[in-house]
Amino acid sequence: MSNGARHGLGALVGLVVTPIIAACMMYGTEKLSRAVRTFAFEGGDRWVGAAVFVVAAVLLGLVAGSRLSPLASFIPGAAYTVVGVLWILAPRWTFQHTGRDFLPRELWLGYTTLAAYGIFLLIGLALVVASLAPSRWKALNRAGAAPRFGAPPAPMGPPMHGAPAHMGPPPGQGSPPWQGAPQYGQPPAQQPGPGNPP
Repeated sequence: MSNGARHGLGALVGLVVTPIIAACMMYGTEKLSRAVRTFAFEGGDRWVGAAVFVVAAVLLGLVAGSRLSPLASFIPGAAYTVVGVLWILAPRWTFQHTGRDFLPRELWLGYTTLAAYGIFLLIGLALVVASLAPSRWKALNRAGAAPRFGAPPAPMGPPMHGAPAHMGPPPGQGSPPWQGAPQYGQPPAQQPGPGNPP
């Protein structure tokens, strides 16, 4: 896959998961806080809240991972950071003008809880920092690239008689005889043949 296609796919993933992660976090926060407010520790609200938090955590882990384009983490990170900064700089204006008109009540309660405590800012900055690694912006290795491990190991044991030594110069050409390949027994006799005169 080309680098442009990888970044295009990463941008698409980032645009898709941004509202899904936010909705899971907001809905999970509302369900868990409802279970705590009503002391309903045996009810289903806390399990539903925990389940959607797990979905949000898995999606956050996937977009922050190094296999996807950094745009997959930069887009939701930038969106959550903007929301978090708005809640820090102008909390009253942000409370009155963001999300109140189009979010359902359950999501609105989770949104105001998370945003007021800076959770969106925290997650947003973490995702932006995860996307800044230079190695994530580089193209992935092509399929035909050479492997990263070394050459195969050298053969082991002494060379056969008459074969060149595995490493270094042959004995008698600048190296002492004790560094040459050991010879066991007498060398084999030369057989008369077309290349070897008797």
